[in-house]
Amino acid sequence: MSRLRNGQVVHERYQVLSFLGQGSFAQVYLTNDQKWRGNLVALKEIPTAHFSEKEYAVFNAQFLQEAAFLMRLSHPGLPRVVEFFAEKQNYYLALEWVPGHTLEQEINQRGNAVGETEVLDWGLQLAEVLRYLHSQKPYPVLLGDLKPANVVVDYQGKLRVIDFGVARYAAPQQDREYALVSPGFSPPEQYRSGRLDERCDLYSLGATLWWCLNPVALERFRFEIPSIRATRSELTPALDALLQKCLQPERSHRFHSAEQVINQLRGVQQAASVRQVQTSPSEILSALYKDQKKRFDF
Repeated sequence: MSRLRNGQVVHERYQVLSFLGQGSFAQVYLTNDQKWRGNLVALKEIPTAHFSEKEYAVFNAQFLQEAAFLMRLSHPGLPRVVEFFAEKQNYYLALEWVPGHTLEQEINQRGNAVGETEVLDWGLQLAEVLRYLHSQKPYPVLLGDLKPANVVVDYQGKLRVIDFGVARYAAPQQDREYALVSPGFSPPEQYRSGRLDERCDLYSLGATLWWCLNPVALERFRFEIPSIRATRSELTPALDALLQKCLQPERSHRFHSAEQVINQLRGVQQAASVRQVQTSPSEILSALYKDQKKRFDF
């Protein structure tokens, strides 16, 4: 895909400042919104020249319908959609720019230093976004591509899902002949034609949290992702069970709603808090005893 030039103005409004990155089907640029000066906008460019006639017809109908719906969404975990438009053979989605760094970058910098408490908090934030999207009327909206590279940790330490341009309705009888997949983070059904539902997002949520705790290539497991405690034995069985349920290859065995995941996350979080209160005094006394014993052991 050819890139837009720095300084180039798109749609007589968005002046390209820099190239931000490229995904499976789109390129993203940081732009200056000349209509509202000083506002920075992430402009997603989706080329369609390589589509077949049938693919283009399907994409065009879906993009116009779903982009219009995305503009009405309002949630602190999602950037605001400014507008959408088409020029020549390219489609564009203009999104509020969210400064910060991706969750993928955060984990790559810290490695296995991320603890259970922090991951539980991240899980709740992401599950709240999914609950909001899945509760939309008349049909749930599927995020479709949740993964660490598509989540930004902003300067307040909050998570924002920045790439939801593939979000789509989960309308009854609406089968998909093709779908965007992210190896390791997409569930088995997303690789096949047929109807997708909210449980595909719950799989991606589980994969994202598992990867945050152990950043390895998940695709090597071929949808049989092992217990997180195999490499992080200090993590609680309750968290492990939650992740394993999200990551079931057969979607009927997963949680059925983001609400269920939120309740489970809160339960694990509450149990962890109680455990800390109960064990902290004994751990302190044990440490003091060991320290005193060392002093008198000649």
